[in-house]
Amino acid sequence: TIDSAINTDPRDLASRDAIDQAAPNSNLCAVYGASAMAFDQRVFVSFNPFNVYVAQADVKPACVLRSSNAVPVLRDQRKLINDKEIRACKQNMNTWAFVGDLDSMPQLSCVYQSADAQNEFLERNPKLGIGEDYLDDERRALVDGKLKKSIKTSMTEPQKEQLRKQATQVPGFD
Repeated sequence: TIDSAINTDPRDLASRDAIDQAAPNSNLCAVYGASAMAFDQRVFVSFNPFNVYVAQADVKPACVLRSSNAVPVLRDQRKLINDKEIRACKQNMNTWAFVGDLDSMPQLSCVYQSADAQNEFLERNPKLGIGEDYLDDERRALVDGKLKKSIKTSMTEPQKEQLRKQATQVPGFD
């Protein structure tokens, strides 16, 4: 069912504009960076017995500053970071992001921009599964008969069936 009704509930973020408006220091963010959503997530791992537990994510409006603007805004204008923190950030990451108002104890984070990030909402044919991206060529190698090891075991049954069909078409692949 397709619902064409306009959602006016302010708790729903249905557009980039809504995210832009919710960003902390939204005008500054629009000029010097980009609005974002920060996900605070906790993962707990027990070892005896081995289990993984995931807590509910906490989503907050945020802002990521362009690297060319981070130091002028955060150190020079706002006095929120010092030279030692800038050096440490530049050695391991590449810019700064924040949650909360810059005038009222913001939470600053040194962040890394992933060059491999993909927006599969823009893809015509989204990739097969979580954790698989355009750099993951093992599936193609398996289908081509060039890979003799098993890959991710968390494929769905239809994905496994499709792979079996493709494998029968590859000469010499048992």
